[in-house]
Amino acid sequence: MKHNKKVGIANPSNHHMPKRRIVYAKEACTIIGKSLSTLYRAIKAPNDPIPSYKRGKLLYFYEDELYAWIENGRKHAVAPSFEEQVAAVTAGMKRRPRGGYNF
Repeated sequence: MKHNKKVGIANPSNHHMPKRRIVYAKEACTIIGKSLSTLYRAIKAPNDPIPSYKRGKLLYFYEDELYAWIENGRKHAVAPSFEEQVAAVTAGMKRRPRGGYNF
């Protein structure tokens, strides 16, 4: 005799609970150590935005993604080479100086 199990809300044993923990904005602020206004500004940052999800009016974050975002922002222990410093400076310039570069 075959036994058919129904899949759905009535049988929660078939559902896989995510191993990742969802946090809301206030808890995300305590994790990253910033204020709520800074958190909202950092979500829209063009260069390195904080990973977030929005459903309706609520903003969600995954705790492991917040910690990964913090880790990716770590400064390098080794100082950049002269060529890397020059490249960083020239990339930030809007136009080439008339007299040329004076490095």
